[in-house]
Amino acid sequence: MAVKINQDFGMAVATINFLKNKNTSAYIQAAEIAKNLKYSVGYLQKVIQMLSKHGLLECKRGRIGGVRLSASVITLLDLWNITCGEAEFVDASLAIMEKPLKVFFDSMSKTIVYKKTGK
Repeated sequence: MAVKINQDFGMAVATINFLKNKNTSAYIQAAEIAKNLKYSVGYLQKVIQMLSKHGLLECKRGRIGGVRLSASVITLLDLWNITCGEAEFVDASLAIMEKPLKVFFDSMSKTIVYKKTGK
């Protein structure tokens, strides 16, 4: 079964994982991230801006600037809410989906993508 994931959500997860695996507090340029993940740097910067606006990433402008992780814990649900919006069950015709989606979102809230460790 193939599942289609929102592009912004997929980029957000990949970017957080990339930065986590770099294991550095240094700023990483968006161009380096985009090259490694094979994304358009312009589109990636849009996703980075969203994540920064919500406090998950810290951005620094300039020649030695870039992006780095700033949140202490990031869950899949955090990334979903930022890139896809929070789930609202307002359409009565979709009421049958409410319970399974709540279980889905609950499991996403428990899936930690990044957790800051003491160094």
